[in-house]
Amino acid sequence: MPLYHVAQTVSDRDRSAAFYGRHFALTERVHEDEHLLILGSPDGSLLALRSGPVPSDLPRTNHFGFQVADGDEVRRARERLREAGVPEAEWQDDGRFVRVQVTDPDGYRVELYAL
Repeated sequence: MPLYHVAQTVSDRDRSAAFYGRHFALTERVHEDEHLLILGSPDGSLLALRSGPVPSDLPRTNHFGFQVADGDEVRRARERLREAGVPEAEWQDDGRFVRVQVTDPDGYRVELYAL
């Protein structure tokens, strides 16, 4: 079964919504009230954002990822993210598995990868 929903606590919902909309196509505001903002993308992915304190010591292994069609798409995305000033946390390109991890405005790691 596919995973289509991730939820996280963020320090500023609007800032996070702008980040995920710009860089990961989560532009549709599926639900919004004083407690929760749910963003959606054309493929049905959902990201729920709730305002609150963000832990300062997030383990580097905690992340979520977006699979893309191929390694070239990851490489192009990496360049776009770099040009936009998004901090890169990890990069791997061994010819078979290509991935880049970046950090969002609160330090959460987000990965783009291709197998």
